[in-house]
Amino acid sequence: MTVIRLSDGRLWLHSPISFSDQLADALGRLGKISAIVAPNSYHHLNVASWARAAPRAELHACPDLLQQHAHARDREPLGNSSAALWRGDLAKHFVDLDSFKEVVFFHLRTRTLIVTDLMQNFEAGRVANPFTRLLLKAGGATGPVGGTSLEIRIASVGHRDALRAALRRMRDWQPASIILSHGLCYRTDAQAELERAFAWL
Repeated sequence: MTVIRLSDGRLWLHSPISFSDQLADALGRLGKISAIVAPNSYHHLNVASWARAAPRAELHACPDLLQQHAHARDREPLGNSSAALWRGDLAKHFVDLDSFKEVVFFHLRTRTLIVTDLMQNFEAGRVANPFTRLLLKAGGATGPVGGTSLEIRIASVGHRDALRAALRRMRDWQPASIILSHGLCYRTDAQAELERAFAWL
């Protein structure tokens, strides 16, 4: 999960992890949750519990997920238009690979790119199960050089123009750092890491 304090002091939750009262209390000390974001086709399993805990927060999800979260009061599809709630804080780009959809975000003030599954950098030494470690390595998801996993490459077949457009947008943002949902984040050399991750494209 990535948490951003927006310029108005409220909190933006991206790809929320499992809900717990302890975590909710810790976040409550930082600010009020105003947005819960399900950024791609896979990262939405914990959205419902956070939406129940913060019923006044807006839920923003990829279009293919909205029906699965009909319980939420304010459901908004994530596209390329900026939500009014975070317009001054974040830019975003919608990547539609048909069977897989993801929205990448860019935090303007810190020039931080936020990527969910399009780029991964699992630390092999932290994966205890050797079979899982082998699968991740074979799929191109382990570091130290981040990459695009095999499943995303397969999803991009026939849709590489959409992925190239996303890469152009991420380049144009000129990120100083990259936050990943899977694996070690990049605090320096972000643009070089971005180029390495998508060199296959």
